[in-house]
Amino acid sequence: MKAATPDPVLPETPLIPSRFGFAFSASGLWAACLSAVQDDVTLERWDLACPAPSRRALERTGRGDGLMIDGPVADRRCGALPLDDGRVLLLRPATDDHGIPAGHGTVLAVGPAGSGLQVTRSWPVPSMLGGFLLAEPGQAGTALLVAVEDGQNSRIWRLAASGLEPVLRIPGVLAGGLWVDGARTLALDHTAPGHRANGILVDLRERTWRRVWSVSDTTTDRIVAYSPRSGALAVTTTSPGVQQAGAEQIGLRFPDGGPVRFPETLNRSSPLRTPLTFDAAGERLLVREIDGAVARLAVYSPAADRLAAIPGPRGMLWGPARWSDDGRIHVRFAAPHRPPTLATVPAALTTVPTALATVPERARPGWSLAPNAPGSGGGWHGADLVELPGPAGPIEAIVYGDLSRPRLVLALHGGPLAAWRFEFEPLFQHLAAAGAAVVAPNYRGSTGYGERHLRPVIGDWGGPDLDDVVHLAGAIVRDRDAAGLPRPVVLGGSYGAYLALLAACRFPELWSGCAALAPFTSADGLHAAAPGAVRERVARLSRCAANTGDAADAADAAGGEPDAGRDVLQACASITAPLLIAHGARDEVVPAGQSRALRRRLLELGRTEGVDFDYLEVDDGHHGVVQAWPAVLRQAVVRFCLTAGRTYATEQERR
Repeated sequence: MKAATPDPVLPETPLIPSRFGFAFSASGLWAACLSAVQDDVTLERWDLACPAPSRRALERTGRGDGLMIDGPVADRRCGALPLDDGRVLLLRPATDDHGIPAGHGTVLAVGPAGSGLQVTRSWPVPSMLGGFLLAEPGQAGTALLVAVEDGQNSRIWRLAASGLEPVLRIPGVLAGGLWVDGARTLALDHTAPGHRANGILVDLRERTWRRVWSVSDTTTDRIVAYSPRSGALAVTTTSPGVQQAGAEQIGLRFPDGGPVRFPETLNRSSPLRTPLTFDAAGERLLVREIDGAVARLAVYSPAADRLAAIPGPRGMLWGPARWSDDGRIHVRFAAPHRPPTLATVPAALTTVPTALATVPERARPGWSLAPNAPGSGGGWHGADLVELPGPAGPIEAIVYGDLSRPRLVLALHGGPLAAWRFEFEPLFQHLAAAGAAVVAPNYRGSTGYGERHLRPVIGDWGGPDLDDVVHLAGAIVRDRDAAGLPRPVVLGGSYGAYLALLAACRFPELWSGCAALAPFTSADGLHAAAPGAVRERVARLSRCAANTGDAADAADAAGGEPDAGRDVLQACASITAPLLIAHGARDEVVPAGQSRALRRRLLELGRTEGVDFDYLEVDDGHHGVVQAWPAVLRQAVVRFCLTAGRTYATEQERR
């Protein structure tokens, strides 16, 4: 039952910015990205030729060659590609009034005009659910469009002066995109219906394609980096090797014609590594390493079989990356107190990184981080990385604020094979600004901590990970009870929402409240309702009945524990803490029917909506809800976490 708590007045918080969709021109002279503050999306173009990249915002619609665009030029669904002639191409998938893809789109060419931009050209795309743009090398101002037409077929178009020229239609979905032979041959990742991804080469002159990188029908195999200068190729595969479960092996092939090699130095089980790009000479490979919650860059030298870390600030990194001819690296970076931005790594840190080990940190050249987008505010809350004792070993957690604050939120990440990273989390910023402390633990099943930490949760959802959550909550509750403070609110999104609901069902006395964003109610329920790719993942990673033949076998596999204990619909009668359940009506990962079924079950049990639980359904997709992006949802989550309370000595507990 909810305690009678006055409705709080939420504090004014700075507008939360985001930068996404980074891309580089063919020569690397320009970068572009999209910057959003709430629903206001701006196109940003970066000049990388100068020592410190300079940014220009292109945010106003102008007239060019008689073209006028209704409304904003860019929105969150757009993709941007800078060209070597200084223009930027924008790919705009059309959507209906509910944000659902309408099946067609437009490519716009835009450039600076005074203090804004002008649209100089447009190419209507007749059939497109999504897609991406690729700049053609050696031909400034020319590009290809790879359009996914209907989920079953993709088409490659050339953006010509006369309009869109069809090049080739290929069954399946295309992704990636690397030039391997001037502007003639293109490497792409290809996913055919009912199959996993493999690498193909497309001959644009002959208009043919062939598969060139496929380990097996059960592996995901991608072409990820290529050096035109040396001919070195980097690929990945999920084929088992020395890497940890859920990670990909990195393979290298050189122009001597030998087979793909998988250097053990690159593929040791920890940390997780992702290849990004080659240096200008094609002799060294830049990789991202994730070690716990933090990411860093490292350089692999195949000739010496040596991997050397590049020193830099603590935070999170994402591709794409550009390793310029002058030795600088450009990559997207974020930290808890730093919204995503363009980071530039000086050449002095990339030339001989092994020599830097003996140089004091204060004497090393620093990374250059581009400033926040104008109008996005600042004063963001920082966080600490701490180790907390768990039942099977230390658990790393990201902590915002003092744990003695009046309100504390225990946040559970999605996955299950995922983790909280040391990056900018808008929802955590709002909670911290409202005065709540946040503890975001990477319990067992989290990636980045090695095989022993990850493996126990595979096939055992709601087992070791829930044990860790309950252990942490118990320690927090003891300290807060002693100080006379409310018990924590457990908050989760997607798989984390399922875990939060299980915690509220099986250990109801620990919580002041439970907030579940886009939850599912059981592995079996999600397997039956989810789309194909999600269903396959559930079957592969869980103990659902689809794997064992029936639910009784699944229970036996868990040591005889009945599956009812891990089915929220069957266990929710024991919940005594207030609930907030939120879902997106357009959720493409976890169908909204999962939360609707839970709402119906709670009503059948005699619970009162608005008293015992709140249900909120918003017009958004999965990730928008998990990140609490809609303002009405974000405010509801923050308000709930500040006010949720319960009567601990309930009749059920007294019995």
